[in-house]
Amino acid sequence: MRFEQLITATPDAVLRQAATSAITSIEFDSRRVQPGACFVCRRGLQADAHDYVDAAVRRGAVAVVAERPLTVPAAVGLAVVPDGRRALAALSRRFWGDPDRRLGLIGVTGTDGKTTTTRLIAWLLDACGLSTGELSTVGIRLGERDIPKRSRLTTPEAPQVAKLLHEMVESGVAWAVVEVASHALELARVDGFAFDRAVITNVTHEHLDLHGSLENYRRAKRRLLELLDATDPAPRGRVAILNADDPVVAGFAHGLASEVVTFGLSAAADVRVRAERSASGRLTVSGRSPWGDWQARTSLLGSWNASNIAAALACVGSITGEIGPAVAALERFRPVAGRMEPVERGQPYRVIVDFAHTPAALEACLRELRPEPDGRLIVVFGSAGEQDRAKRPMLGRVAAELADHVVITDEDPRGEDPRGIADEIVEGGRGVKTTSPFDVVLDRRAAIRHALGLARAGDTVLLTGKGHESSIIYADRDEPWDERAVALEELAAAGYEG
Repeated sequence: MRFEQLITATPDAVLRQAATSAITSIEFDSRRVQPGACFVCRRGLQADAHDYVDAAVRRGAVAVVAERPLTVPAAVGLAVVPDGRRALAALSRRFWGDPDRRLGLIGVTGTDGKTTTTRLIAWLLDACGLSTGELSTVGIRLGERDIPKRSRLTTPEAPQVAKLLHEMVESGVAWAVVEVASHALELARVDGFAFDRAVITNVTHEHLDLHGSLENYRRAKRRLLELLDATDPAPRGRVAILNADDPVVAGFAHGLASEVVTFGLSAAADVRVRAERSASGRLTVSGRSPWGDWQARTSLLGSWNASNIAAALACVGSITGEIGPAVAALERFRPVAGRMEPVERGQPYRVIVDFAHTPAALEACLRELRPEPDGRLIVVFGSAGEQDRAKRPMLGRVAAELADHVVITDEDPRGEDPRGIADEIVEGGRGVKTTSPFDVVLDRRAAIRHALGLARAGDTVLLTGKGHESSIIYADRDEPWDERAVALEELAAAGYEG
């Protein structure tokens, strides 16, 4: 593609110098530049790409898009834009042929429940005969083909999102379901993408390290609805799927041009859900909807999954005009890895692996798993380093109130002192009237071993915060990790045969 054609994707771009070579890729990291690249400068959280233009040109960049005038060689194209992040998204979409307009695009955001809801929507749409692609925290799927996901980012940078959507189009996918993190919305990774459905599960407390305040965090989440409203033309309709039980999310409906479908336990919800738990904890869900009453047995644990199911059915119903095939498929849906996942090796107590790492999610897990009638609840968790510190005492307070024994351990300490992180969590538990015992065991394997050693028949051990993740990030290394596998190994070492 010619540079002059490419920059028409950003109407506010000013062409300063034409490029003599065609563009073969879009890059924002000078280390990834190869001959033919258009290098887009943006101010990052830790570095300014404008400082690396010379390096990008040496590696073969044939054009540069920057936020200020720069000096580049005569053969290298140059355009100036007001915002490099937004330009990166616009240029990526144009380079890959605006793939977001060539299939249906569903965005799912929220503090908790995003991944399961994303998986549910894709699963149910497939059951309705509509081929899907997925991009979520736990994986990437292009139709029937799974591809490795190496990055921890829930939502990749704009060039990769656009490329993956293009590959979905080429694979014959009808609808793409994308898990959209608040970071992606704040940092313009999906800016300008044409969403046909926007699902918001809930908005509680998370990522204040990036957003600065709860109000800014909420504003970032609402940005997905602004992208939905901006989709024009909208041949597939524009529908916001909002949680009627969350007053913040329900309030997002005010002023929307898009159609709104609500879900939840509330009697006012368009897709209303009720849930019952079997003796094993599995959910049976039922409810009403604009497409008829419904009921299904599932293999899911966790009462909050009733809301995720309702969100998925609301989304599917808004697309297909029916939910019968989707409801029938719920019984075959399997839990997402690392989400309320049982670990069993013949031990006389329950062991559960989950990803809960926010105060609201931890509270929901602990309330859900409270043993009956006499068992104890033991929880193992930590908090990520170089991220939202404000939630650490909140996590400690929740654990002190709802668990019988708390084990604090490492969870991606990065460059922070792990002991300092643990101390902030423990401090949150002080002063709680019924404070539970707190043990600090920073080595995560040793912490799991310690918690399993505390457990007796009828107890429940919750291992949370890592879920599906495959590493623990320290300042100087990424240590390979598999929470479920480690739990199984420690149970085997304790003598349980399976």
